[in-house]
Amino acid sequence: MSAGPLPGISASPAYTIDEVLDNFAALLGSFDFTPEIDAMGIGRMQFLRRKRALQDLRALFIALWRLALRKSFPDDGDVIFETFLERYQQTPSRDSARKDAAAMVEKVRAYVDMLDHKGDADFSEAAHHLVSLLSLGDAEAKALRLRLALHIRSTYKLIFDKLI
Repeated sequence: MSAGPLPGISASPAYTIDEVLDNFAALLGSFDFTPEIDAMGIGRMQFLRRKRALQDLRALFIALWRLALRKSFPDDGDVIFETFLERYQQTPSRDSARKDAAAMVEKVRAYVDMLDHKGDADFSEAAHHLVSLLSLGDAEAKALRLRLALHIRSTYKLIFDKLI
């Protein structure tokens, strides 16, 4: 399945699912979540909190990619996304790694549901969820939600700009 030829260039080959998936895998693999983790106030020695936050941020990143896919590939975006999730779960060879992959896909789907409400217009629900993972006072949580919503918006823009 392909996304069709580029506009105005009828002889140009379309992007294949594999090209889109490979591009995203490279983007996900190279993305540094340190600014978001630092914004959340999670210190370097807080290993379990960092691990949990990193899992959630990766899941959110994948869900943001889905938003970008739907905008750029309205006919094929869902197929590309589901293909990614299937491959993601099939890759691990150990049982524990397969369970981790399945848990990640579950987190991704939860973020997809969160983002479906407002699409790319408002990322406050996802920011609120991330902040809820921390134990913060009301004023601190409110400021962090705003900062994270802005981080999420800039991450979405980066994903959208580097989609293909």
